[in-house]
Amino acid sequence: MSTKKLIVIVGITGNQGGSVANAFLNLPDWRIRGISRNSSSASSAAWAAKGAEMVSGDLDDVSSLKSAFSGATAIFGITDFWQQFSIPENHALAAKEGKTINEIAYAAEVAQGHNIVDAAASVEGLDRLVLSTLSKSREWSKGKILWNYHFDSKWAAVEYLRERYPEMTKKASFVQPGMFMQNYRMMARKQEDGSYKVTSPTTAETVIPWFDPMADIGNFVRALLEVAPGKQVAGVGSWLNWNQWCELFTKISGVNCTYQQITVDDLEKAMPGGAGREIGDMFKYMEDPGYFGSDPTLIQPEDLGVEIKRTTAEDFLKVDLPSFLKA
Repeated sequence: MSTKKLIVIVGITGNQGGSVANAFLNLPDWRIRGISRNSSSASSAAWAAKGAEMVSGDLDDVSSLKSAFSGATAIFGITDFWQQFSIPENHALAAKEGKTINEIAYAAEVAQGHNIVDAAASVEGLDRLVLSTLSKSREWSKGKILWNYHFDSKWAAVEYLRERYPEMTKKASFVQPGMFMQNYRMMARKQEDGSYKVTSPTTAETVIPWFDPMADIGNFVRALLEVAPGKQVAGVGSWLNWNQWCELFTKISGVNCTYQQITVDDLEKAMPGGAGREIGDMFKYMEDPGYFGSDPTLIQPEDLGVEIKRTTAEDFLKVDLPSFLKA
């Protein structure tokens, strides 16, 4: 029987789960078990070839998660609102019930978060549960932000954990990933003169916590396991406003980049069907009260007590911009 500690990773074939796996893959004291809906898929086989134990698990089936979590020393949990948003059956359910797809995706993600927590609570000897989460925007905005469902649905798992399992809460840690650096690709558009324009509903001076989840979330999870439980850390590589982001873009690429503020209505027209309103409210939340809200328990990475390797926006753009500009 292995004496190594076991970390079980939800979503190992995704960006965040894969980053966590990479952070632990070559640590001599740890072994990895990855959960996938289809443990025989090509992406699962790729992780198995690297040395991860792959098992089947369904976030909609708590019993499958209990089996997958069995024997875990640590568990990394994550859910995906946008996956639920894209499922055709959920759109059909929204139409049938007279609800928005945002509401249906919210409920589905909340249920999956509850299942992760319930399954983790069944594990004897569990040392740590680490959840990837986001702030409760309805609360911190004092009810002004109502369509940022993908933030609130993730925080619902934290609330459920604290209310239902106070003892396990003492073994939990949380990371709130900042704005994904990769998202600039969806907001930067090439203009007729060859320059690029970045748009969003926030002011140019709004300071945003930029984060590379693929490179860094694993480093954050590893760091959280090196300190006492109960910590909630902000996932940040660089704090930059839009003007500063565009300045970096121009400095690195030599291609002029400018920022233009648009309205939430503009975004809704460009992205109909609920996505534009959802993303628009997220951006307005970033503007006021701020991406992480006003949670006094949230600490910055430099205050965690251990060093965390982080990717800066400049580091990221130096690698990413060449392929973006060729696309």
